[in-house]
Amino acid sequence: MQLKLTSKERLVLYGLARYPGFSDIDLASNIGVDRSTIFKSKRKFRDWKLIKLLNVPSGDAVGAEILTSVFVKYNPTAPYEVRKESESKRRWIDHPNCVSHTATDTDSVSTFYSRSLTDFRMNFDPIIDEHYRKGYIEDIHYFHYPFQVSGYSSDAALAVNGLFDLGREDLPPETVPPRPALAEDSRLTEKDKLTLYAFVKYPMLSDLELSRRTGISRPTISGKRAKFFQNGLLTREAYIDWQKICCELMSFYHMPIRHGHDPEDLDRVYQAFRRIGAPLFTYMQPGEIFGAFLSTGYPELKSRMDLELRNLSTQGLINERPMLVIMPLSEIRSTKIDYAPMVADMLGIGREI
Repeated sequence: MQLKLTSKERLVLYGLARYPGFSDIDLASNIGVDRSTIFKSKRKFRDWKLIKLLNVPSGDAVGAEILTSVFVKYNPTAPYEVRKESESKRRWIDHPNCVSHTATDTDSVSTFYSRSLTDFRMNFDPIIDEHYRKGYIEDIHYFHYPFQVSGYSSDAALAVNGLFDLGREDLPPETVPPRPALAEDSRLTEKDKLTLYAFVKYPMLSDLELSRRTGISRPTISGKRAKFFQNGLLTREAYIDWQKICCELMSFYHMPIRHGHDPEDLDRVYQAFRRIGAPLFTYMQPGEIFGAFLSTGYPELKSRMDLELRNLSTQGLINERPMLVIMPLSEIRSTKIDYAPMVADMLGIGREI
């Protein structure tokens, strides 16, 4: 049964998605809800396990060159119950470089951080080969997004605003442009690496508690927190369990864009997919776009998709339909969103904290 949110709880949910690093005082000021309501709503959300706040590392922060999205369609004879106990499935989901995974009986979409394309193939090809040997996979597609040429947008606040018709005017800025590579003199020290790992693994702990866990002084922890967020090595994001509150469908898509386009064309494609459904996230690079959105039902999804694709085709921006994976939220069997194992692996963190 879906949870029912009051109008104020919806505003608090929006505020947490829009301003995930804010204190209750700042949050109250920005969304117009008193602090006691924010406190009570946050406690409810914790009890419901509705939302968790994440510290998400950039590729530069961990020495990753690419993010890879993997779209898989499974054979009818390999539903989730058949796959879930297999060693190859555990190796896939538990692989530290796999930072997100969503699966139904028939489809899955995963994302990986990798140092290079070679690194991705060495880690992932043996797992896929085992899936093929077991007869699990009907079709698979990989899409690689180099961090230094790819923009990114975390759109959870847009989704909350759109789904609940909040009409907010303080919507977040659009895509984050690609970051330049770190200069040689700004590479992370060993203390930087341990602290960054602590921030990712324990996003809700205080500087004092992180100091106790890492053995690094509290002022140093505080200074590095400010530096990492100011430099874009970490961003604060909200992950919402949409199955519990709304909608019927979550859709993942990959859309090729015609050659010879400019940045404004890429933005037009991004805006079109924002109109199809309530956007969750988007990755963009020259020539393609990958993301996810929510819809209240298939008829709405179909009519909006047809309209926007027709317009994009008329403008000459696309010449094919997107790869689209539509997942009924009630049929999602497995989810993962966890950056900490990847950070530990990529930065060579050899101790538990």
